[in-house]
Amino acid sequence: MKSNKLRKILLTGLIALAAANFALAQTTRQRSTNVVQTRSAAAIEERGVRAAMEFLASDALQGRGSGTEFERLAGQYIGSQLRQFGVEPAGETDSSGAATYLQTVKITRNSFAANPKLTYAANGAAETLEHGGEMLVFRMTAGQIAGELQKINLDGQPKSGAVVFVRLRENENTPNLFQNLQQLAAGGARAVIVEETAQIRAGWTNYANRKISFTNVSGVAANNANIIFVSKAAAARLAAVADGTPFEIKGELNAPENRQTWNAVGKITGTDSRLASEVILLSAHLDHLGVRENAPGADKIFNGADDDASGCVAVLELARVLASGKRPKRTVHFAFFGSEEAGGYGAQFYVSNLPYPKEKLVANLEFEMIGRADAKVKPEELWLTGYDRSNLGAELARQGARLVADPHPEENFFQRSDNYTLARQGVIAHTVSSFGLHTDYHKASDEVKTIDFQHMTRSINSMVAPVQWLVNSDFKPAWYEGKKP
Repeated sequence: MKSNKLRKILLTGLIALAAANFALAQTTRQRSTNVVQTRSAAAIEERGVRAAMEFLASDALQGRGSGTEFERLAGQYIGSQLRQFGVEPAGETDSSGAATYLQTVKITRNSFAANPKLTYAANGAAETLEHGGEMLVFRMTAGQIAGELQKINLDGQPKSGAVVFVRLRENENTPNLFQNLQQLAAGGARAVIVEETAQIRAGWTNYANRKISFTNVSGVAANNANIIFVSKAAAARLAAVADGTPFEIKGELNAPENRQTWNAVGKITGTDSRLASEVILLSAHLDHLGVRENAPGADKIFNGADDDASGCVAVLELARVLASGKRPKRTVHFAFFGSEEAGGYGAQFYVSNLPYPKEKLVANLEFEMIGRADAKVKPEELWLTGYDRSNLGAELARQGARLVADPHPEENFFQRSDNYTLARQGVIAHTVSSFGLHTDYHKASDEVKTIDFQHMTRSINSMVAPVQWLVNSDFKPAWYEGKKP
């Protein structure tokens, strides 16, 4: 009896001990798994950030010049990283029919053999303005432009196909004058002629000596942003010309030059049946200024560490995080645009050839120049261009993003990055940055040694949770009243 009772006690104890050991093992295993997941998914470490930066901004890539083989090499590197992270390719197919991470964008550059001329009829006689004398051509999209004259103010509404003439009123020479003129052109004008400003006159000789050219990107409809400045004397004459007078801008063209640029693109397909068709786009531009032989000093390589290797690394790290954890509900696309510095050609091609319906593109966050802290905001903060234009920035801030309004509104940064190409198409698109107007901007001195890696690593980490929220929520940002570009 005692023996059986003892065996029962021992057996019960062994079972309890085994159960306890099993529970302990399960808890330990779960803790270990959690640690591994945490490290792989969210731990953006300085060594990883530094490793990617040291390649993208190295002398070996020769400044990733727009449309050069070094830009393409940067795209290949980015694609290999995306593949390693488990991000799907979203580019063109190779010779074997396999999808790749590159998009090849064909560009045709045309230039005038002789300076273009503006001709019109006034009081029954032909009049001509030549480039360099009373006319400066700032932007052309074709070798010949024709339309009827329409005289309006800077805030007027252009007629479709008109050659618009603007005489500036007092105090209208604002920092965003050029953006206002672009908006007039985008509003349907065939060309915008505007009276010179003091700043334009100060650089008149320099601009008059520039070769006039225009670029066509394959798969992209030519925009209407033909902008021409005329002297005050010429403006006075044009003011007397009647509305509806035929105007023409033309010139002899050289043989076209064919070029290419490259985008690197990837995606993570969403898992939620209701949200997977919606897209969040995370982007940066992969090119910089390349090698400039006429640059002052011995260093001719413009490495572009802050501008914009830092943004590329941010997007790469976010791609790694999103691909390593539970897949997002929404589809996420990653785009590294080529030739931003040369005119935004990569972004133009991308938005004109979206692999999904444009109305499904919920938001775009561009990352540009986050390699150093901006003294105008707190050390832990980043700023968002166009913060006051939509509710995206405020909502991300509510989700923990350390985002504040751009402290440099006079610089018009909202219009100076690839996000603006998408915003002009109606997409809620902003740029995340911490550019403090440092003096290495667009100089050979923008090198890896100038990067604050602690700030940069902290900045990317600060965007992880808000971006994870965005790609898993059903929130759809909207423009504020009157703030849509």
